[in-house]
Amino acid sequence: MMSDPFAEFSLDRRFDLDAQALRQAYLARSAQVHPDRFTDPLEQADAVEHMSRLTDAYRVLCDPQLRAKALLALSGLEAEGDRDKLPPDLLMQMMEVREEMESAIESRNQTELERLRGWATQQRDQYLAGLARDFEQKLDVASAAQIRMKLNALRYMQRMLEQMPSASQAD
Repeated sequence: MMSDPFAEFSLDRRFDLDAQALRQAYLARSAQVHPDRFTDPLEQADAVEHMSRLTDAYRVLCDPQLRAKALLALSGLEAEGDRDKLPPDLLMQMMEVREEMESAIESRNQTELERLRGWATQQRDQYLAGLARDFEQKLDVASAAQIRMKLNALRYMQRMLEQMPSASQAD
């Protein structure tokens, strides 16, 4: 089982986190354990290790996808068979949208690229909202499978947004 990033900050295991409260908790905890606070080499080495764990936990909790994966892993309900499952028709839809994106890039159609970026952003936001709702419910094997499917779809949307050229790149 993975380490618990929520425990590093004494937070309840939940998907919806207050980003500002998390940042404040990170800053407060890192100030307590920062290696520069210690002069003894052994204490400093321990502080470096603790700071590394703290930073890793913060990175996981700041990213909704990583946070959802951590919650699934900590629940013990993650099944191997769910790893690559996608919502029905998503692959076909993504192929069509990617073709539209490639055409818009080739023709330097910034209006069409912005429309596609808006679509992908809306889809990403809908999947994130769905994850938030799913994690509010009691987790079981079926809901964990639905969460995994949404995470896979979210990964597709995020990848598309990352690969889409910005306005300056499209010119």
